[in-house]
Amino acid sequence: MAEKIFLGNSTSATFVCPECERSRTSDVSKLLTAKAQLKIKCTCKCGHVFSVVIERRKYYRKTLDLSGVAFTDESGRKFIMTVKDLSRSGCRIKINSSFPFAVDDVIQVEFSLDDKDRAFISKQAVIRSINGPSLGLEFTEIEKYDKIGQYLMFS
Repeated sequence: MAEKIFLGNSTSATFVCPECERSRTSDVSKLLTAKAQLKIKCTCKCGHVFSVVIERRKYYRKTLDLSGVAFTDESGRKFIMTVKDLSRSGCRIKINSSFPFAVDDVIQVEFSLDDKDRAFISKQAVIRSINGPSLGLEFTEIEKYDKIGQYLMFS
């Protein structure tokens, strides 16, 4: 499995060999494209070959499979959804039925985390992308010390 390096706003990445733990920092700005992540193969001076995934996202994103609902305040009609991944700034959800949402619509999402407290999350989000039944959402507010941040840090 490839190690992940999160760049955020930086263009430098530190590569650490999993075999000998030797590290090297390099400017990767020329390798970056519009993609959110890039997989590269590295060869260490010790001869070990390993893969690294460079993530340009600002926040760590965790793959999940959590049930919940999505709705707009206007219609009140709730759509069953599955949270497929989650970060502090947004999430990707999947809705199995047809939905009336469009890019830039503001919707409400509600779901419970799979932590020991089953923390309930209710967030307003803007739809940034639609790919079939999957919607990419950006939360309208990012709280510094909210349940999502704690969940991602400690799970």
